[in-house]
Amino acid sequence: IAVVDDRGRVLDGTRMLAVMTSLILRQNRGATVAAPVNAPSALQHIAKRYEGNIQHTKVLRHALMSAAGRDGVVLVGDGQGGFIFPSLQPVFDGMLAIAKLLELLATFQMRLSEVVDDLPTYYLSSTQVTCPWEHKGKVMRILSEQYRERRSKPIDGIKIDLGKEWVLVLPDADRPLFHVFAESVSSDQAQALAEKYARVVSGLQQ
Repeated sequence: IAVVDDRGRVLDGTRMLAVMTSLILRQNRGATVAAPVNAPSALQHIAKRYEGNIQHTKVLRHALMSAAGRDGVVLVGDGQGGFIFPSLQPVFDGMLAIAKLLELLATFQMRLSEVVDDLPTYYLSSTQVTCPWEHKGKVMRILSEQYRERRSKPIDGIKIDLGKEWVLVLPDADRPLFHVFAESVSSDQAQALAEKYARVVSGLQQ
């Protein structure tokens, strides 16, 4: 789904994931939301408010749909505007997502802008790096070895924990390239971090 709030702000897929996570956990305290491994850490802070949990999955849609069948999961979001509500059906449904958004806003008598303004601040950036198919395995192996002490729990790609920052290097399943995602304390720093590790990936192909 694509959404504009009552103040005219266009909400991207990641922001909508945070909005829906906040609303659904407000309604279902202690429940679990499934989201891809490249989702912002803001989701963890939101879950903590409502004694809930964030369960990370691979970024592929079939992995997210599989997560919908797990116990305690009340929402699955892909970070691109797609949502699953497992209690109703285990598939992505845009019309249902709009209906649930309106229902939750009415339940809590909140404007969408109020939910957005209450979200934790986060800054994400991403970029892509071309890489021949025959070099992908080499790049992943070297990254895994070089950053093994800082690697987060392996779920998808190589995610490097840098304290208040993180970087995810993710091989594309269908194209000869890597996706590099980064989160940091400012927009500029997130972009710089993504670009830095994009250069690392490029260098490892030599």
